[in-house]
Amino acid sequence: RHQGPTVSKDLYVLRRAAEVFQGLVERFAPQQKTNYVALLNEWSIGFYTELDFANEGRNQERLRTGLIEAGIKGITVPKVYDEMCTRRVLVSEWMDGVKLSECEKDEIAEITAIAQEAFLTQLFGMGFFHADPHPGNILKLNEPTPEGYTVALIDCGLMANVDKADQDHMISAVIHLANKDYASLVDDFIRLKILPTDCDRAAIIPLMDKALSPYVKGGGAKKYEEELKRMYGMEDSVSSQVGGFQAMTQDALTVLNDIPFSIPPYFAILGRAIVTLEGIALTGNEDYGIIMETYPFIARKLLSENRPEIQQALQEVLFSVGDSSNPGLKLNRLLALLNNASGAVGTKEGAAFVDLDAVPEDGLSLGDGLKLLLSDNAESVRKLLEEEVENIAWVFFRQIIRKGMTEASVALTPPRLPSLPFIGDLISPPKLQLDDIPLPFLLPGEEVTSTPSVSLMTANQFTDLIAPKLTRDEEIYAISISDAAEEFLGPNVANFLRGDGLISTQSASLVLAAASTGLLGNKDLLGTQNAQNVIQTVSNLLKRLDSKAGGSVEEVLAEVTAKLSDDEKERLDEIVTELTQRTLSKVRARAATRL
Repeated sequence: RHQGPTVSKDLYVLRRAAEVFQGLVERFAPQQKTNYVALLNEWSIGFYTELDFANEGRNQERLRTGLIEAGIKGITVPKVYDEMCTRRVLVSEWMDGVKLSECEKDEIAEITAIAQEAFLTQLFGMGFFHADPHPGNILKLNEPTPEGYTVALIDCGLMANVDKADQDHMISAVIHLANKDYASLVDDFIRLKILPTDCDRAAIIPLMDKALSPYVKGGGAKKYEEELKRMYGMEDSVSSQVGGFQAMTQDALTVLNDIPFSIPPYFAILGRAIVTLEGIALTGNEDYGIIMETYPFIARKLLSENRPEIQQALQEVLFSVGDSSNPGLKLNRLLALLNNASGAVGTKEGAAFVDLDAVPEDGLSLGDGLKLLLSDNAESVRKLLEEEVENIAWVFFRQIIRKGMTEASVALTPPRLPSLPFIGDLISPPKLQLDDIPLPFLLPGEEVTSTPSVSLMTANQFTDLIAPKLTRDEEIYAISISDAAEEFLGPNVANFLRGDGLISTQSASLVLAAASTGLLGNKDLLGTQNAQNVIQTVSNLLKRLDSKAGGSVEEVLAEVTAKLSDDEKERLDEIVTELTQRTLSKVRARAATRL
């Protein structure tokens, strides 16, 4: 490689030119905040370090180790022999293959998927990425390596780093760009220091739509140009061409004159790498769109990482943020996210954008979805959902108890004797409602170890005590979850959640008898064994529901748990047991307030 003084002279000339250009921009377009000298400096640093073979060797070994630790399959980086390397000599493992530029179209398409996963891992996982991934630096190996690698990434002279904060902001930006949420994308650009905090959102969002929507649709520069012409009405006639060009020019002037954007220095190298990779992918697939192709990787990252910044992005995806009419978890979004992580993405607007609410028809089965949710790769979403699932369980427990006890109370009330002519109600006293009869209930004290006390109350009062009436928001939330369950799990599972016909007169009698004899006052109520007993009772109720509906609920449960490994089944048992204990704890705490 050329390492003479000519390089320094060339960079000096470019630096002086950048300073002159920066001065012109500051004088004639002061609203533009891009530091072009800093951009050149960033590029120059990368160019200089690329000439140092010792540095390249360190980069190569760091990248190789990072990809191995990340479990990336299909692509490798040659091993470096440090003891033989100097600043002018780099000795690494020999890779026998052909450059990607010499491969057929279908081979490029196959390799694109492998290279894309590796690059996204570098950018969003390692924060250290190959900044020169042109076709000459990607080899299709003639034979797979003993480890099964079929592609090699070479020439690690030009690398770049991205810190965690910028990684998180870019992840958020991809999510908002993929589902066309430009209002939130403005916030991402502010955090990335592309836009200032006091920018004119009303002017920026429409321009974002015009500039970015054609890009998200994919297809490269040719399709981008076609989409722009369509958006600006530039048809075949001369008048439409002129009118569309004038409108486009006006928007460009608005961007240049009224929107004070800036390009962070590291974006120069990152943008180059992304454009290069996208160009390779378009060779294999002329409709390739990097944003849509990136989204499954982002979905997997949302599921797996526990950091607060990722949790915030995950919360935006799963919850109705800013929607006061429908608060809480959206079950269809959770199912959609699990499908997105597996590569099945529901789309909108002609398949151009991600639909966060759409569950693909050809996506994951329920069993596969549960398996993914219980896997080590979904720790982040389980942590985020922990409190929400507890709230859901509490809402449905109350709904099931209240509806079931009401139905059972009516069934347990003896019928009134008919009135006789002339005699009237003399031998037919007024109907005695079960709800009117005070019953003795043995309730717990304020502390777990306190002695239980007897309290007289009706069945309705007891129900209100342990299962208070749902608020309006809770009712709406329960309906939305039940409706989603009916769509994806079937009507019988939905009926179970709604409490329809679930608690029989016998079951209600057992509940009342258990409470009367001191179950709620038992200090062991919150123990694991009692939680397991409750779970067994729910299982029996489901079997009873199956006897009425042909066994569909039991079949659904068998189907969704059949593919679980022993570790995943154990994790599921722990979650269910913990959830039951927490619900029982709430019941006991409410019962104690009666005293």
